[in-house]
Amino acid sequence: MTQTTDAHTESATETESVANTIDRLSLEQALIDVEVANARTIDLTARLTEAHAEVAALRQQVQQARHVAGAMGATVPVASSLRSFVARPVKAVLRRVLPLEARTRIRQMVG
Repeated sequence: MTQTTDAHTESATETESVANTIDRLSLEQALIDVEVANARTIDLTARLTEAHAEVAALRQQVQQARHVAGAMGATVPVASSLRSFVARPVKAVLRRVLPLEARTRIRQMVG
């Protein structure tokens, strides 16, 4: 009877030890996942902030170009040159911020 009780106690202790090990590993993995998510969030925030500043600068350039075009009396040629002037930096911003799948969908929608 003593051997059975000792074996049962030993088995229960091993089960608790395994459960504690699994809990510890799960906690460690959860902490690693949180660190990775935080790093991704910080990176995305930095890229979005940079993209926002670049878009603001481009908007200012477009407004200046429109003002110059209005002063010169030109409308159509400046509009098409503005489009080509703005398209390249906007594409660069989109490449940095949007994943390929989103850029492909936008390209398909725009035509």
